[in-house]
Order: sequence, then C-alpha cells, then structure tokens
Amino acid sequence: MMYDLFIEPLQYQFVQRALIASVLVGIINGALGCFIILRRMAFIGDALSHAVLPGVVIAFILAGKGNIALFLGAVFAGVVTALLIGFVNRNSRIKEDSAIGVIFIGMFALGVLLISRLHAVHLDLQHFLFGDPLGVSPADLYLTGIIGIIILLSITLFYKQLQLSSFDPIMATAIGMNTALVHYFLMGILSMTIVASLQAVGIILVVAMLITPGATAYLLTDRLPRMIVLASFIGAFAAVTGMYISYWMNYSSGAAMVIVVTLLFLLTLVFAPKQGILIKSLQRKHAQKRYIRDDIVKAVYHLTKDKEVTNQSRIAEYLGLSVPVLQKMLRSIKRKKLVESTDNNTIHLTADGEKHALKLIRSHRLWETYLAEQTGLGWEHVDEEAERLEHELPDDLVDEIDRRLGYPQHDPHGAPIPQKDGTIRETDDYPLASLDIGESGVITRVSDQLPEVLATLWKAGLVPNVQLTVTDRDNGTMHIQVAENTYTLDETATTRVMVRKV
Repeated sequence: MMYDLFIEPLQYQFVQRALIASVLVGIINGALGCFIILRRMAFIGDALSHAVLPGVVIAFILAGKGNIALFLGAVFAGVVTALLIGFVNRNSRIKEDSAIGVIFIGMFALGVLLISRLHAVHLDLQHFLFGDPLGVSPADLYLTGIIGIIILLSITLFYKQLQLSSFDPIMATAIGMNTALVHYFLMGILSMTIVASLQAVGIILVVAMLITPGATAYLLTDRLPRMIVLASFIGAFAAVTGMYISYWMNYSSGAAMVIVVTLLFLLTLVFAPKQGILIKSLQRKHAQKRYIRDDIVKAVYHLTKDKEVTNQSRIAEYLGLSVPVLQKMLRSIKRKKLVESTDNNTIHLTADGEKHALKLIRSHRLWETYLAEQTGLGWEHVDEEAERLEHELPDDLVDEIDRRLGYPQHDPHGAPIPQKDGTIRETDDYPLASLDIGESGVITRVSDQLPEVLATLWKAGLVPNVQLTVTDRDNGTMHIQVAENTYTLDETATTRVMVRKV
C-alpha cells in the first residue's frame, strides 16, 4: 500500500519534474540558508525574496515568459535592492534594519503595482507569488539545475571566505579580506536562489525554505559543514514530502513544503539532543537538584564547624527549604554516601562528603576572589554570583583560577580557601560581640550571609586586617573605634564580624 502511494505519482512526467525541481530548491536553499542564519540576515533574505518581484514583472513585460529573461530580471532586482540598502545605511542615519524595511517594501509595492496593470496574465504571475511546482517545464527544470550548480559551486569555491566573514568579520577585515565584496557576492547568489525557488514555492514562501532548514540544522549541530549537509537534507526532505502531500490531498504545493519544514523545525526545537527545549528542561531540573544536594552538603559542613546542631529541621531552616524537600534530597545524598544520620536524626558528613564540601567551598571562595579582584564587583555581591558559579566549574579550571590569582589564602571576606589537597587552615578567631570594653582586635573575616550587613561594613571600612577597639556597649549595640573614626554596630553585625584578639 505504502509502495503504491509512493510510486503512483511518478508515472507522470510533470510530477517527476516537480519532484526534481523541488529537491534542488530544498538543497540550495538549505545550503545557502546556513550562511544567512550565521550572518543574522534572515530579514534581508525576506526582503530580497519580495524585492525581486518588480524585476520579474518588468522582465515579463519586456520579454514574455522567457526563463532567462525572468532570471536576469530577478537577479538584477535583487542586486539593486542590496546596493540600495547599503547606500541608505552608509549615507544616512538610518540603520540597516530600517533601510531593509523601507527598500524591500517599496520594491514589493512596485511589483504589485505592475502586476495590477497586467490583467490578462494575472494567473500566470500569481504562480510567482505562491509557487506551482507541478507546472515546471523542462526549460524551468534546466534553469533551476543550472542555478543550483552555480550556487553550490560558489559555496564550495568561496567557502573559507563565507565562513570567516560570517563568524568573525573583524578578523576577516584584519587579514585583508574585502568583506563588502563577500557581502554583495552573497546577495547575488541569494537572488539567484530566490529565482530558482520561484516556480516551486513562490516569492511569498521562499523565505521559509531559505531560513527554516538552516535554523533546524543549527539546533542539531555546531559545526558548519555538518550544518550545511543537514540543512540541505532537511530542505530536500520537506520538498519531497510536501509534493506528495500536495498530490494526494490537493493542497498548495509550496505551502505544503513550508508546513513540513516548519513542523520539522518545531519537532527539533522540542526534541533536539542538545539544544531541544525538552532536554534543556530536564538538564535544568537535574542541575537544580544537584545544586540543592551540594548546598545541603555545604550546610552540614558549616553547621558542624560552628558546633551547631545538624538535624533535619536546622538544616532546612539554614537553607530555607521545606523539611519534605530536604528529606527527599537527603535520601539521594545518602545513596552517594556523602552523609550519614545517627539514631537521634543528627546528620553528619562522611569522609567523601567532607571532601566534596571542601571542593565546593574552594570553588566558591576562589570565584569570590576572582570576581572581587578581576571584575570590581562589590564584596556584598560576590557571594551571590559565586553561589551560582561554584557548581559549574571543572576541577582543572578551578586550579587555573587559583594559579592566576597567585594561590590566595583567603577570600575577600577573610574566610580561608581550602587547598587542592582538601586541607584548610582554620583561623583561631572570635565574634566581635565577645570583646569587652577596652579590648582590641584585628578583623579576620566577615560572614557573607547577609549582603546588607556586608554593604554597611564595607562602607565603614570594617574589612579583614583592620584593627579596632571596643569603646562602649549599650543595649545590644557596640561602639568601636577604628583609627580616628567611631562606629556603632548592632548585634547582627557584631556576631558576623570575626576578630583575632590583640
């Protein structure tokens, strides 16, 4: 049954010609469309597909239905449009996107105006708008084949120029490449591609065959040669499938091709192995769970070091998680043998769990140091950014950051940075709140848990290695002197500033 559905249409020569022409159109549009997408020229592709209309109509008026005349008229109109867009962009304040909108709408309107004066041949010219692959003549097929060969040869011969100017136009200019010439060369073969596609999908729908196969391939690979092959295959497949749908269901051929290629794009958008929405959603959920597991391991480490209780309710409070979510995550962490629980539900780290916690803390504190020293980010903000980045950095890049920073011993807040071997130099310090009136101390580190407190301390200059003296205490507040300046800190701040007594 399926065999008959496939073979029956092929008994007609006009269907054979339509299939060959459509496959050629799919291949050349897919191949060239890759460069259009990489150069972010989808809008100008749409513009040229409409702007060739007056060239086709004028050629029709002057030379009738001659294929060569229509071809030359369309290419001439496309090149003129590209030149006009460049001229307006270079010689006025109008940006390229606005220039494209002005020129292509004007050219298309001119074509429509000319069509409106040709009442007797309106139906014939309508095929140039919406396509009629079943009406492909042997001459049309030869012309499409010749154009296809020219375009594929052009891409092959000038592949390096097109590739470099698409990916890095500044480098291309620096090595002496005439990028403007490459641009207009691309506009010329783009106009030829549009002409080759007129009979199959028409002026209105050609931009879909030009852009969508390349966009679909772009979601499947990050290598240009593979992208070109995939886009060509997708374009050809959509053309063949659309033709059979058109034959058996009596739909518009061009529209059927575009619907098929659009469906392929949507399926790829959802199910692509690396760039698909589904796989990205699953990756985000997996990453989110991994981040929570890492945060729980770090929380147990910090609470243990601070000699606090590490039961489920305290850990949940520390991280702002609900107890059911924490319990679910703990089951996963226990399977990885990073934590264990005692009979009284106290959670503690295993040896592997402590290594993992120190690895995360090292990455976090190196990121904080890098952000503070290399980007100028305020120390009240580096913790939040480092929290987001610490989970993603591979070990070799952590080591590279450590080397570039000169192997720092402490992060911007004064906290010790674990070494690569997992050792950490814990400081012998006390909360500022523990100092009595008249006692002095040197700030060793400042807790980064409350950014608003960090901002206040930073503005006051209360940072690591600064010496201070307690001058008075009053109802939970503390008055301290730093050099010639006196500051008043509340209980929240004094419990988060750690000092070494002098």
